[in-house]
Amino acid sequence: MDTLKINNNGTPRNKANSFLRSWAWKREHRPDKDRFDRPYHHKVIVQGVTHDLVINQAPFKTTGFASTVWDSAIVLSKYLERLPQKVEGRNCIELGAGCGLPGIVAASLGASSVLLTDFPDNLDLLQRNIMINKVQKIVSVHPLVWGSRSELLVNHFDLIIATDVMYYLEAVDSLLSTLKMASDAETIILLAYGRNRQAEQTFLEKAHRYFSVKLVSDEELDDVYRCVDVDVLELRVKPE
Repeated sequence: MDTLKINNNGTPRNKANSFLRSWAWKREHRPDKDRFDRPYHHKVIVQGVTHDLVINQAPFKTTGFASTVWDSAIVLSKYLERLPQKVEGRNCIELGAGCGLPGIVAASLGASSVLLTDFPDNLDLLQRNIMINKVQKIVSVHPLVWGSRSELLVNHFDLIIATDVMYYLEAVDSLLSTLKMASDAETIILLAYGRNRQAEQTFLEKAHRYFSVKLVSDEELDDVYRCVDVDVLELRVKPE
């Protein structure tokens, strides 16, 4: 939708400047050895101290593209670092967690608990990343099929995060069902997604029935870790 290319203050995004700033950190143009074989190192600053998070990756699997750190995960993680008050003391769930970078960043920023969910085949990778970053006291891993009435969703979450969940049209209804089950009036939902956005229009049309939807502007994102092909949305449950 065209409105997603305009900042909330009504100004258009400066594509040229944003591209130049983002080229140094963007990963989708990198060789496979960087995207799948080598760990990704992510620096996060917590109370003035820099921590180096190590995020293991893995080759593509038949279950999807869940084993590399996508640009949208970096953009969302850096947004959380910029506004740690969205995370501190909150119960958080990450849907389709992949390598788990945003969820592990949330734990580093002071979330009270973080639940990383994905397909069963990807849970070993998530568990390895939890252990290597020593956040196992805060972060747990569990399989979750979108749309299912899982006991994980009995209690609502303060913060729901997900990246690159707009690529599969057939999953829109199931994703929205899970978002509704996991949220209440106080929940903040943050969704970041890049070029794989085939389901974006359908998702937005249906999401507006249940949630208010706001595009996070460039001014709110990290000065460096933002790019023209990644959008971040904030959703809130509409009052009844």
